[in-house]
Order: sequence, then C-alpha cells, then structure tokens
Amino acid sequence: MNTQELSHGEAVPAQKPRLVLMGEFSSGKSTLSNLLLGAPILPTQVTATRLPPVFVSYGAPSAFAVRRDGTSVPADLSDLAALTPEAFSALHVTMESGLLELCDLVDMPGISDPNMPLDTWDAVIGAGDHVIWCTHATQAWRQSEAAMWARLRPATAGRNLLVVTQIDKLRTPRERDRVLARLASETAGAFAACYPVALLSALAAGEDFASWQDSGAHALMECVIDLIMEPEGAALPAPPAPTLAPTLAVPAPSNVVDIALPRRAIDASPAEPGRPAVRPRRVQARAGSGRAPRPEAAQASEGPLG
Repeated sequence: MNTQELSHGEAVPAQKPRLVLMGEFSSGKSTLSNLLLGAPILPTQVTATRLPPVFVSYGAPSAFAVRRDGTSVPADLSDLAALTPEAFSALHVTMESGLLELCDLVDMPGISDPNMPLDTWDAVIGAGDHVIWCTHATQAWRQSEAAMWARLRPATAGRNLLVVTQIDKLRTPRERDRVLARLASETAGAFAACYPVALLSALAAGEDFASWQDSGAHALMECVIDLIMEPEGAALPAPPAPTLAPTLAVPAPSNVVDIALPRRAIDASPAEPGRPAVRPRRVQARAGSGRAPRPEAAQASEGPLG
C-alpha cells in the first residue's frame, strides 16, 4: 500500500479513509463534525443553509463549489445562499485539523429534503467509506432513516457507526435503556456499533475529562480513531452506556494521548457569548491494543474558516 509520512514521522495510507456523516436534518451532524474536527466547517450563521455534500480535507483554508456540469468556482463561505444542491453537486473545503491529517470527512445534507436530487447520496458513498449515521435520541431511527440506509448500505463495505445524539434529552436511565434496546433490535447487523452521545454536554465539558467521558464522546472518538488507524476487521471498542450524571473531575490517565485537535477553544457560536466551546480532545490508548500511542501531530488552525 502506498503511504505518505505525517510531519511527525508516522506513515498513513496515501489514499485517506473517509468519514461520511449522514442523518436527518437537525440530527446533530454539524455539532458532531465540530467535535471531530475541533472547529466548525462553515461559519455558524450559514450552517442551516441548504447545501450540497460538503467535502472536507486537510490544507490551508480554502473553498470551491462544483456545478452540476462539472465546472468549479471559488466559494465565499460567508455567503452560501446561492450554493443550492439543485445548482451545485458539491462544496469542497480545506482546513487545518489534526483529524484531517488522518482522514477526509464528508458532511451530507439531511436525507429528508424532498427537493434534494436522488443521486446526491448515491454519487458520494463509496466502498471504502465509513458512514457515521446520526439519529436524534427523541426520534431515533425513523422509517425514512431505515429506508435510506437500506438503500445505501450495500454501497459501502466500511465499518459504519450509528450515533444516537442528544441522549441526555432522555431524562431517565429506563427511558434511555428502552430506546437503545429498540435500536439494537431494529438495526441489528446494520452497523458495526451504536454510540449514544450527549453532544452539548461534550461541548460543555471543556477540559473536564470525567464529563467528557460521561457524555459518551470519548468512547466515540476512540472508536473513530480505531476506524482510521486499525486494519480492516479489527475489533472496535465496545461503547459503554453513558452515565450522564454529575461526576468528580479526575486526572486523565497517563496513557491518554493528544490527537492534535486545536489547542485553543473555538467558540461554538461567536455571536452568542457564553455558549460552549469546542476544545482539544484526548483519546485513551487501550491496553493490549497492539499499537503504541500516536505521537503528537502538527498544530491545527487557530479558528473557523470565513
């Protein structure tokens, strides 16, 4: 396999794996991408705009859009209203993020838009992609989601994940257990693993490692790194049930390593002071994993694109 060297000397595949984020509108895809990348892909004020698939890769901040006829034009990320999926097939964005040194990411439009061309999803999903499907805990796994995944799943041989977002909206352990048990039954065999995550709690955790773990984001991030770095067929870490309860802050274990997400906090909503910030995240190397902790990668960008 062809490889290229990262700045710190670690070899990664020349053809990077891709993470494809999918789900309904308002299922938490954008918030999850913020957590994974350490910064918003697009300026906060335009994230609700109807857009074609957004392809994100590592590089100096830039953006261009691809028209339906295959031609491309520079894209102004502060004015995306004209970049409708009817006129454009894709938006390509480059940004500096530690995770993007190891993989590319695709943020897909919500599947429930009746005006979205049917080939939007078929043209993107590939055999080597890992799909991360986001489903909101309070309306988890609608019939429309099941139908779309049944259509797309044969196109990818990746180890696909189901992420149950906003799990903290289910207020009692009994309610959470009931929803997760239903999902386990209804999606049996359709995903490699299911991870419940309290996304807003993860954003608010800051440097509180215990809160970060309790949100479920730590286990998900560890799994994502394994998807990228481990050979195909390697077992994924089992997702623990989130406690979602107040815990005392504890020191991070000595085998926790930084995966080089941005070093300073990125305000999740610059126009709204006091909102949670996206902060660096740490991934714990499990004993017996057969892999030494990865060295620190290059620094990421100082802020969102604009």
